[in-house]
Amino acid sequence: MINRKNLYGYHIENGELAIVPQEAETVQRIATMYIAGGSYQGIAETLNGDGIPFSAEAPLWNKHKVKRLLENPRHTGLKGYPAIINAETFQAVQRMIQGKTAGYAPPKDRPALRLKPYLRCACCEGNLHRLAGKNRRPDTLYLKCIRCGALVTISDMELMNEVSRQMAEHDCPAEQPYAPSGEVIRLTNAIDRGLEHPDKPEDIVSLILQGASARYDCCPAPTESEPFSRPAEADLKRFGQAVSHITIADGTITVHFK
Repeated sequence: MINRKNLYGYHIENGELAIVPQEAETVQRIATMYIAGGSYQGIAETLNGDGIPFSAEAPLWNKHKVKRLLENPRHTGLKGYPAIINAETFQAVQRMIQGKTAGYAPPKDRPALRLKPYLRCACCEGNLHRLAGKNRRPDTLYLKCIRCGALVTISDMELMNEVSRQMAEHDCPAEQPYAPSGEVIRLTNAIDRGLEHPDKPEDIVSLILQGASARYDCCPAPTESEPFSRPAEADLKRFGQAVSHITIADGTITVHFK
């Protein structure tokens, strides 16, 4: 791998700037992913996951490296650099960058955005990345799968309420149904026979008390757990420890637990 003293996508060959074919493909791929709705961080994670190094000295990508690459016009053939992407693609990327910047809302103002790292496409498990721009509701998430391109639109309230509901069910599972033991069944039959022939009422009372005690022993013990409230209000560290990811498709939200 070449030193990153040269712009990504190029190296010096016979004293001249030349394209590195594999890196040129990555430059084009990054532009395509961004136009498809990918975020800087999401693209960086995808490249790292695919084992594509940035350089030998610093192989891992991050959002800053992706951002600088997308904003560098030299990839279009300026200042003596051979063109890797065309001007139309570069301008499309710049328009999207400007649109996302204009439509950005800080996570502290959008509690639902705190769940964004967990969101996945229910069809292919690909990361769902936020689409920003004009004419979008500030209380709604507009998402696109970076893998299959599926589009998802969901309101913050719907997402938060459904995640909260599933977290509450996970923290406080429904009690197991009552199942009588063999002793309960035996005592019940004995009580029925005693009531049919009440010769010794004191024996029937004793059987009833024994039956009540046996039934109590069959009752499931109550579970104690701290209920999960809203992700925006609760301990996100505990949320991260419990939740693997959240899939969304066609209005169906599913929380996947670890």
